[in-house]
Amino acid sequence: MANLKECKGCGKQKETTEFSKCKREKDSLQRKCKDCNSKDNHKFRTEIDPKHHERWQNNNWDKFVEYHKKYYRADKTPTIYSVTSPEGFVYIGHTMTYPKVRINEHRRHYRQHKQGKRNCLPGLHESFDTFGIQNHKFEVVTQIEGIDRKQLEYIERSFISAVKLTGKSLNARYW
Repeated sequence: MANLKECKGCGKQKETTEFSKCKREKDSLQRKCKDCNSKDNHKFRTEIDPKHHERWQNNNWDKFVEYHKKYYRADKTPTIYSVTSPEGFVYIGHTMTYPKVRINEHRRHYRQHKQGKRNCLPGLHESFDTFGIQNHKFEVVTQIEGIDRKQLEYIERSFISAVKLTGKSLNARYW
């Protein structure tokens, strides 16, 4: 039997997994579901006080810089990810940051490539040129706890080799 809770925002009965944690509440869950909280947060950021984050950042610069460094630090779960083109060509990569951070780095590197400042992933960038970066699918292939960067690179090369055998690899720099 599923655990249900009524959301105080929308009034619907929802699974308890649809609620974020909150230590102050008796059941340790927030009163509003994640969807309602998201809507409230968006309204606050866009309508009620759009300058709130900017003020907090300016008033707490040291905290902001430390948070930023911690978020982008490469000490997260080692991850192998793929970028797949609409035609099924695949780029395999690895990261020890959050996958979202690595995907944003690919977007930044592509913008730099378009400006003539970078040319390190010709296969992937050519695919972005052909189909548009927004038409590529970014996915986590696997995450492996307890390995170092060298081991991660070895596993990445194994995945690249497997994709190379299909004839649909965008990883030009390793070969």
